[in-house]
Amino acid sequence: MPLLLLSFAYGSKAQVPMVSNQGALISVKNNAFVSVKGKVQNDQNGTFHNSNEIYVSGDWENNANNEAFISTGEGVVHLNGVDQTIQGSSITRFYDLRLENSGTKYATLDVYVDGFLRLNDREFDVDTNTSHVFNTDLLAVEHTQSATGWGFVSSLENGGLLRHTNRASAYFYPVGSNLGTARFRPVNISPRTSTAAAFKVRMANVDPSIEGWDRSLTALPVCEINPNFYHRISRSLGTEDAVVEFLFDVAQDGLLDDIATWTTANIWDVAAYGLSGTNATYNLDTRTSAQPITGFSPNPFALARLSPEASLTVVPNPVCSTDATILTASSSGSGFANYDFYVDTFLVQSGPSDTYILTDPRVGEVPIWVVGNQADCGDISDTTLLTVYQGVVATAYSDTIIVEGTSANLLATGGDFYNWLPDTALSCNICASTTASPTETTTYWVEVENMDGCKDTASVLVDVREDVNQIIFIPNVLTPNNDGFNDTWFIKNIQLFPKNGVKIVNRWGDIVFQTSNYQNNWDGGYAGGNLPAGTYYYILDVGGQWGILKGDVTIIRE
Repeated sequence: MPLLLLSFAYGSKAQVPMVSNQGALISVKNNAFVSVKGKVQNDQNGTFHNSNEIYVSGDWENNANNEAFISTGEGVVHLNGVDQTIQGSSITRFYDLRLENSGTKYATLDVYVDGFLRLNDREFDVDTNTSHVFNTDLLAVEHTQSATGWGFVSSLENGGLLRHTNRASAYFYPVGSNLGTARFRPVNISPRTSTAAAFKVRMANVDPSIEGWDRSLTALPVCEINPNFYHRISRSLGTEDAVVEFLFDVAQDGLLDDIATWTTANIWDVAAYGLSGTNATYNLDTRTSAQPITGFSPNPFALARLSPEASLTVVPNPVCSTDATILTASSSGSGFANYDFYVDTFLVQSGPSDTYILTDPRVGEVPIWVVGNQADCGDISDTTLLTVYQGVVATAYSDTIIVEGTSANLLATGGDFYNWLPDTALSCNICASTTASPTETTTYWVEVENMDGCKDTASVLVDVREDVNQIIFIPNVLTPNNDGFNDTWFIKNIQLFPKNGVKIVNRWGDIVFQTSNYQNNWDGGYAGGNLPAGTYYYILDVGGQWGILKGDVTIIRE
């Protein structure tokens, strides 16, 4: 059994027994233990070598250095008094630190635990300091429950519980606070891989706005930030992403389904959509990040109510510039009160309608998105690129009248490929230019297509008559008085017979007008003057096989 030098100090009002190490080596080993009914104080570079157990009912004070307490892999320190404090000018490296009995255990500086931090049912108030647990075992932090609740670590500002990790499993952080409304709101952090990392957690039992994280400053998808508490979660070692699970009480905290984080833009934005669950051990609800969280700086995280997700369906896609595209907005929830549709960065429609019909888009890749809005938040859909090809405008020439047994020339323009229907009585049904010889009046449709597959249709009417007299209509009166009626001798449909020839003679047989390919322009003139009123006679050679038509035309002058 080693020899221990014990000294007892007495205050002016009450006896305060203590173990005071003034530069010596105190060694506890070989199944020995030390029970101190008071304070332990280590000064003047004194050293403790603890291979067994030390029971302390008073404060623990280390003013030597951070290597003054040697207990690697074995030593246990029991803080089994009431309202005890770990203090001093130097950090103590505990191996197995156990908080026992009653009251709150405090720390006025950082606390290092190389092995196990056993909170039991006590509050460990580290103030603005950090309790470091270097052991990567999942059970390196333990706690139990009593009638007063679970044991937990409480802290302020940038203090908290820091755990080192080296596996892709859930590390438990029992954090809470008795400031104001008492809350136990632990967190599970699950790194994605077994790479070495370290995460620190503080449960801040206040409105985030009080500590500078204004809840009114939110990105569009964030509707509401938890006003009661938030967490600070930082990554002090490594670059690991991690899934984070928050435990909370819906009855006390409200139904907040998702997770928000304070960003470098100084606003609250979406950290992750939360997966709902419950934890039977603690009788608490859980929200787990649906995807790993990648950024932990800045470190404020809060439960939040987020907007439903907006999405956009674009049909058809791709599309031709001459076609219409229907844009349809939808959401993961009950929908939005207002939808803003953007096409090519321009707002094209805003209102309650969840559809927009897009016409005449530009050719190329056109970005399209929708913003769904509620009273206090909203969401922007992913951008959809609409592929727009140059459309086709089909034209068919021309409506015509033919005599049965003859043909009409048809022409289509606008594309690279052509298809005529019906495909009967045609010289070529896939050519831009074709000859139609129908035996009855027929409407021909042509589908015009370009190299990108864009299509359009046009039609042309071929009107079939039994003889030429059903086509050509020759007036028998000419009144050239510039009143807009019968000012010229207008033969209807004469343009259908471009090889025609016309003669006009007087009653003595003299030719007073003669032309080929008549253009409906004779106004009763002759040799630079005007023919007198009277009756004249025409001879119309229609051309080809159509024969000659004869009749009279009377010039009336007022």
